[in-house]
Amino acid sequence: KERTPINFLGKRNICFAISLAVIVAGFVGMGINKANTGDMFNYSLDFKGGTSTNVTFNEDMTLDQISAEVVPVVESVTGDADVQTQKVAGTNEVIIKTRTLSADEREALDQALIDTFGVEQEQITAESISGAVSVEMKRDAVVATVIATVFMLLYIWFRFKNIRFAASAVLALAHDVLVVTACYALLRWSVGSTYIACILTIVGYSINATIVIFDRVRENLKTRGSQSLEDVVNNSITQTFTRSINTSLTTFIMVFVLYVMGVSSIREFAMPLMVGIECSAYSSVCLAGSMWYLMETQMKKKGQYQTAGKQGRSASKSKKKELS
Repeated sequence: KERTPINFLGKRNICFAISLAVIVAGFVGMGINKANTGDMFNYSLDFKGGTSTNVTFNEDMTLDQISAEVVPVVESVTGDADVQTQKVAGTNEVIIKTRTLSADEREALDQALIDTFGVEQEQITAESISGAVSVEMKRDAVVATVIATVFMLLYIWFRFKNIRFAASAVLALAHDVLVVTACYALLRWSVGSTYIACILTIVGYSINATIVIFDRVRENLKTRGSQSLEDVVNNSITQTFTRSINTSLTTFIMVFVLYVMGVSSIREFAMPLMVGIECSAYSSVCLAGSMWYLMETQMKKKGQYQTAGKQGRSASKSKKKELS
């Protein structure tokens, strides 16, 4: 169905300003967090270590029972929602991981478990979890993101035979990563192993929507006729707009159901993923095409200036010859 092209490029400055404001707010939030807590993010146990408490219950508890009955007791003592539980297969033992607890907090947790579930003191043991893994995980997260981005840059460059398509797509990806990271900083979401999975998922999802739009731009450039470059880009984004919205909306609904129905560990992954899905749709529609257009027009202007300069130098040389 033919639709009247929407002037996306005409609103590019507004979109750029909104994105820049969110990203800057994220960096400001990181600075505030660093000043107040010593860390830019709310790092989870995977990144900063903590206390591991092993409890052997009198009955074999299911994962649902652990989440519904045990976790609230632990949270009431620690005052922190960052609680990880793991069931040891074939036994009644449950491993409870929390932030680093003081001696008094360990005693309070032991007593709460004894009073609530009737376990014996001998059935409870605790040990500290090293945070040394944090450095390696942070490095791996950065390396994984950089490797994925570089390979996508090379593929798009090879596939579209135009480095500006690749550069604008990667900039859109960087925008999505920075916006989601800003949400982690501002909303104090827990940053752990799920953060790495979430960012890589968003990167893969975002590039897919961007490539669809760029592919339509490339097709329309071949049959542009008298159309201006701006009209080609606006028309291409409009033609793929319904597809972009439908894909993002259906994926968002699926992840939203995961968030509503899932346990805390699933919600920790689903919430930032929902933000990333909507952000990737926004960047693909409102930013990627605009950035490619700016790069393309700037390149043409540079080429015109170089051509004009060569012509000017040639004319100057010809005039000198005539005078001589």
